[in-house]
Amino acid sequence: MRNDSGGAFSLDLVIALGILIAWIGAAVLFTMSTLAVEYTDQYSVGLKPLAERIGDTLVESPGAPNGWHLSPDLARGATIIGLSDGSPCILSSEKVYSLSFFNATELGRHLALDDSENTYGIRIEVSTDDGSISVASGYVVDDGTLDVVKSTRLVLIRQPDGVERSGKLIVLLWREHAGTRAADF
Repeated sequence: MRNDSGGAFSLDLVIALGILIAWIGAAVLFTMSTLAVEYTDQYSVGLKPLAERIGDTLVESPGAPNGWHLSPDLARGATIIGLSDGSPCILSSEKVYSLSFFNATELGRHLALDDSENTYGIRIEVSTDDGSISVASGYVVDDGTLDVVKSTRLVLIRQPDGVERSGKLIVLLWREHAGTRAADF
């Protein structure tokens, strides 16, 4: 039975309300997405100075105590991890290889990350341009890792025989449970 009286709940009104609700829902989802991106971008922006400090420490300091890199036990007792061979941006290949002494948690602790709640992820990669040295330590950065800050240093890596090779040191730093996409600073 059809009612042509145009009552309060006409078909036109139901369709209009459906369109209005769908439009409002889309606007809310878009706004929430935009706010989430802005909010999580702040995580990576806040990490940039920390990643830069870690990179500076690694390339400028020889570490402490002297000889920290000679054994895993000495490395775990180190107060500062530094890869410098005594001059800024010239790294000791022996110290670079000693990064493998640390698991991801120990690496964060020795780099003075306040990680008592396991909120940071860190990875350090050192490699020569010719591929003769390639060392990585820390967490694996997988496809699901978001808001990664990347700090890169161009370095020379000095072998025990005095041969120097050009290369780079990369510090990757992120906070767990946050994210949009990687930011290269």
